[in-house]
Amino acid sequence: MALPPKYILPAFFLTLFVGAIILGPIIYFGANLVMACPFHRAMDRALLISAIAALGLAWSRLSFKKLWPWNGDTWKQLLLGYVMAAVTVQAIIGFDLAFSGFTSAHLTIQQAFVRVLVALVAAILVPPLEETIFRGFIQGELIEHIGWRAGWIATAVIFMLVHFFKTSPDLDHQPVYLWSGITGLHSAFLPIIHGDFLSGRGLNLFLLGLILGGIFLRSGTLWVNAGLHSGLILAVLLFSGFTRPVDPPYFAHFGGDILSNPITSVVFVLLGLWLWRYYRHPSILPEVGESAP
Repeated sequence: MALPPKYILPAFFLTLFVGAIILGPIIYFGANLVMACPFHRAMDRALLISAIAALGLAWSRLSFKKLWPWNGDTWKQLLLGYVMAAVTVQAIIGFDLAFSGFTSAHLTIQQAFVRVLVALVAAILVPPLEETIFRGFIQGELIEHIGWRAGWIATAVIFMLVHFFKTSPDLDHQPVYLWSGITGLHSAFLPIIHGDFLSGRGLNLFLLGLILGGIFLRSGTLWVNAGLHSGLILAVLLFSGFTRPVDPPYFAHFGGDILSNPITSVVFVLLGLWLWRYYRHPSILPEVGESAP
């Protein structure tokens, strides 16, 4: 028996959290039979697996052919996303270098290779998954029930909060039991409870969520999102992996990593305004229905 639409989203989050509580210790014990695995990483993997499994509750409500259409415009949309990411990153890094200052992380060849590999894997795997969950599913469900404006903003808030939802490494020094998933989930909520998102990093993640959600509202597909999201992940991971911010920064209040810097906020606002005004172009993206914003 299918769940009524109004219960789909609550059931998704309930399945996500309960699944993580159950799977976390199981993954931890199973992984440690082969190699050392800290508990906080086991919990993070459990949350990811649970999110994918929970998405099955809404499988019938997801139109992958509509979200990820494969046609002659696909490569144009993906390329457009990468171009926007390249321009955005160039502006962010350029201004950060001028106002904040960064120095080399002095990595070995092996460390550099690992960081490049991690960045490439994340840039390939994370965007399709996150865009399907946040824009394709959560934003779609919220818009259906509370309207496109409130649903768009609420999804950006959830997108921002999820990036602060991390299991604490401090749990790695405690014994792990089959019920330790409850402790792990509680620790993941602590950064949100303590208000860590009320920061420059939180603001920039919220702005990025608005940008990605707005693109989806205007285009109706996720290919541009995938390109922009992928390009930003790759650039941020490579830049933060190979550099360190100078302390103190060249100018006061402009220090920290590039995701926390107020310069990034300004660039994201400009990108969002440009996209909202000039984004739709018939030669690049298909037109959307009359109900689109």
